[in-house]
Amino acid sequence: MTEDVLTRTVPFLLLVVFAELFLSFGDRWEGWSQAIAFLAGVVVLVAAFVAVNRLRGRRSLQLPDRVGVLEVALFVLLPAIPTAIGAEGSVAAPVGAVVGVNLVLLVLAFVVTAWGLLPMMRWSIGQLRVQIGDIANLAMKSLPILLLFSAFIFLNAEMWQVANDFTLPFFGAVAAVVVLVGTAFVMLSVKRLTVDLARFGAWADVRPRCEGTPVADLVP
Repeated sequence: MTEDVLTRTVPFLLLVVFAELFLSFGDRWEGWSQAIAFLAGVVVLVAAFVAVNRLRGRRSLQLPDRVGVLEVALFVLLPAIPTAIGAEGSVAAPVGAVVGVNLVLLVLAFVVTAWGLLPMMRWSIGQLRVQIGDIANLAMKSLPILLLFSAFIFLNAEMWQVANDFTLPFFGAVAAVVVLVGTAFVMLSVKRLTVDLARFGAWADVRPRCEGTPVADLVP
């Protein structure tokens, strides 16, 4: 578990720790004192990271290839140091809040990584795009029949009486919608046919389509 799941969460956990370094900025310090407090927090965190790596037999700044109890404890507890440095007054409440947030983030990172939620979401979004494209193609295929029925419905006395009350701008808008829908249908249909014509399994499928054209002699 520690070598597979938690190890893959290390970049995210390091990003969280880096963001929490800025908790050392607060009303307690001003000017250069605030910068020194921030650098002190950075030094402590880097020193702890190097010490754990050396203890594990890794290079000083190497990313952990195994995340154990010690690494988890450092992630949860070490960001409390810059929080305590920047806190004004009692430090118990902000330190406790940071520790609690880190525990929640650690659990969420473990669940997301263990269940592969991000790859599953990417796959789901890809499938959703494919399904939406299929639905659009189906709608375009059914559009001529719908337009035919609409024409029969439109060509009656009641509809003409309604159309007689249209103002010129409104009538133009309705006509423009019909033209746009028809244009979209033609464009999607032509695109689909173009893609189908551009694909073939063998040259034998191409020869009949090229007969009587200038490129007929070029087909193998």
